Amino acid sequence: MFPNNLHGDDEIYGDFPFTLKIHQLPSSVPAHVHHFIEYTYAFRGRGTELVNGVARDLVPGTFTLLFPHQVHEIRVEPGEELHLYVGAIGLKGFFGPEDSLYSLHRLLRDAENDAMSTYRLDEEAAAAMMHLLQEMHAEVLEEGPWYRMMFLAKLIQLFIVFDRYRQRALEPARDKRLVQGRGGMWQVIQYVYQNFKEDIGLESLAQQFNYSPSYVSSAFKQMIGENFNSFLERIRIAHAVNLLLATDMKITDIAYEAGFKSYSTFVRVFQEHMKMSPTAYRKHQGIETQ
Repeated sequence: MFPNNLHGDDEIYGDFPFTLKIHQLPSSVPAHVHHFIEYTYAFRGRGTELVNGVARDLVPGTFTLLFPHQVHEIRVEPGEELHLYVGAIGLKGFFGPEDSLYSLHRLLRDAENDAMSTYRLDEEAAAAMMHLLQEMHAEVLEEGPWYRMMFLAKLIQLFIVFDRYRQRALEPARDKRLVQGRGGMWQVIQYVYQNFKEDIGLESLAQQFNYSPSYVSSAFKQMIGENFNSFLERIRIAHAVNLLLATDMKITDIAYEAGFKSYSTFVRVFQEHMKMSPTAYRKHQGIETQ
């Protein structure tokens, strides 16, 4: 049986690719994967989380960090109810420019290679994380002045608290081959995310990063949950949507600005992803077409 592939909230594909919500789970969540990074913090109740088939208890003070390729599910026993903070980070937020607040890749990339994805925090880290999550959630609900910047500042602080904990708690010994292999492919994925406007293909990527095209193709499917072409198209369409909403650029210009080689290809792919044409999308949003 294949796990569900969850799309997630639309916000994580937009200009601010971050969400944070409180989930109250009276029952189990079936196995699934998704195209974004997810972090959770249990603060009430109990349950069990299975990540790639490995079970860990979820009790107050448990933090989980999940990457797109990881299959996970949550089991809640009858009569129990599990309360979690659940945050999502779109790949734009994970693979932002190295010198921007969006660049969480450097902060989190070592955790992707840990043998486990679920961490029972010590008292100091748990208290700090709970306090930060409460403040972050309040920022999301209130949407006061500068709330996005405040949310990002606290999110970075949260992951610093987490990484300091894991550096204290985890054994330094690693399977170096696993670290290098995954780290290398994350560099490929980051390159695609930052250069999606260019003429990028499997052959050129494989040559640039010294992999075979077949390896790059299978690694994309394993780590992101979709093939290379689908991943590239989704990034380009997300950029095109932002341009349609935020600028008065002609749609033909947007097509090339988003990395498509032809207007007809752009319209076809946009229709497949958005279920309407670019012109119709603008009109649907109340924006006059060019």
